Amino acid sequence: MSGQKTFRLNEYITLKLEGGKTNIYVKGDPFDQCKFLLLVNPNEVIDTEVDSIDEAAEKYNAILEGDEITPQELDISAEEEFFAHCSNLQAWAEHGYDTRLLHSNLAFPLLKKLTELGDPRARRIFKEEILLRFTEGTDQTREFL
Repeated sequence: MSGQKTFRLNEYITLKLEGGKTNIYVKGDPFDQCKFLLLVNPNEVIDTEVDSIDEAAEKYNAILEGDEITPQELDISAEEEFFAHCSNLQAWAEHGYDTRLLHSNLAFPLLKKLTELGDPRARRIFKEEILLRFTEGTDQTREFL
């Protein structure tokens, strides 16, 4: 890995690869919130449809309980993991902060912080996303909210 990697998503969000770990910054301040990549063992065939990352995590955790795999076990470098986080957050932003695209324990705190900082798009959709995910989300998402 060569030097520090930085990805500026928009005027509010920046991701940095620091010391082999991906960190999220909101308006220059560290955003300390749980972030992980949902990894599924490629040798396991799981035939199931999901509507959100929360639903995928819930279903896959039930199927793979005790069989967690790490990025290192799949030969995923810190840099590749960083690019995956960047890609996930970019998709989330490009799709109007659609909270189905990130785990709720990251999507909602991040959306709330963006609302507090005056992001007009976040302000518009924050309440709508809470209502949508509460009515259509998983039990774990409802409990989180």
